[in-house]
Amino acid sequence: MRILHLIDSRGVYGAERILLYLAREQQRRGHEPWIVSIGDPGSGESEFEALARARGIAVAPVRIAPRPTPSVVRSLLRTVRALRPDVLHSHGYKANILLSLVSRRRRGPMLATLHGWTSGERLGALWLYERLDRWALRRLDAVVVVARGMLTLPALRAIPPDRVHVIANGIPTRAERRGEPGAELPQQLLDFLRRGPTLVAIGRLSAEKGFALLLESFVRARDAAGKWQLLIVGEGPERPTLAKRIASLGLQDAVRLGGYVGGADRLLGEAAGFVMSSFTEGMPLVLLEALQWPVPIIATRVGAIPELLGERPRARLVPPRDGPALAAALQDLMSAPPALLPSASPDTGQGSAAMAQAYLQLYAAIT
Repeated sequence: MRILHLIDSRGVYGAERILLYLAREQQRRGHEPWIVSIGDPGSGESEFEALARARGIAVAPVRIAPRPTPSVVRSLLRTVRALRPDVLHSHGYKANILLSLVSRRRRGPMLATLHGWTSGERLGALWLYERLDRWALRRLDAVVVVARGMLTLPALRAIPPDRVHVIANGIPTRAERRGEPGAELPQQLLDFLRRGPTLVAIGRLSAEKGFALLLESFVRARDAAGKWQLLIVGEGPERPTLAKRIASLGLQDAVRLGGYVGGADRLLGEAAGFVMSSFTEGMPLVLLEALQWPVPIIATRVGAIPELLGERPRARLVPPRDGPALAAALQDLMSAPPALLPSASPDTGQGSAAMAQAYLQLYAAIT
């Protein structure tokens, strides 16, 4: 089966990495996955495209204007039809919108995975695209959400229930991922981690990840707990704001913005805990990875996080946007003697093989 994965990638984040795991599993089963990578006119090879090619996955770059005009739709459709796919698998609203304007007869069977949902400012560009996406999803053969908690999304209300499916994200084991090509961990971050007990947070530096609230909560908890540190790993538009807030709180020595790090979960081998302060999530890849390390976890009760953590003794859930609750959880972790910190064995969770098999069954059902 030739499978076209369509994505408009602006970096290598959770959705992109899950897609790479899925494509690799499909190759192992004798299928032919392609990544149709959408970008702006004139843009060069993206980081995601280079990474996909390095892992032996075929890439078809498409450079089109960021608006759903007839010429843009035709351009994308030409690439799709030239590759003669058996099924189209979209991983973002841009492909959903553009190809929903084309009949199934011309484009072929198509499904979309909703990796997450971030509500934009009312009447803003993102808000408009989300509304268009809701309309577009109704015209596809199937829609996949990555967690049962996402079944209540407004985008799904007008879609018949038999066309909505839950397929959880899955990742390879830690041992398998250790063999993936990647750069060495930055020595300066390892040195920082080894200075003292350090909490690690990993994610795109964007408002919905709640890192500003995490800083405020960390200050409140650390005042009572001593010389704990916080390492925030990732890049994004909130970096200047977070840097200013770190300075204003006097945390320059205790908090580090580590930037983007490939295979960042490896830092958890030196960490005293993992923290997720997100306001919204689907099934976060970074949490799946963190569960493969024997570290305490504090996370907000959003998306699939409660499903993933369940009743694990080393995990604690807090309400989203609740600074005092987050600070209390941090303080409890910081003040516990090392002998009392959770030390449960790492959890492998659902593997990428199970995820790939579920998608292949869905492809067969709609083709």
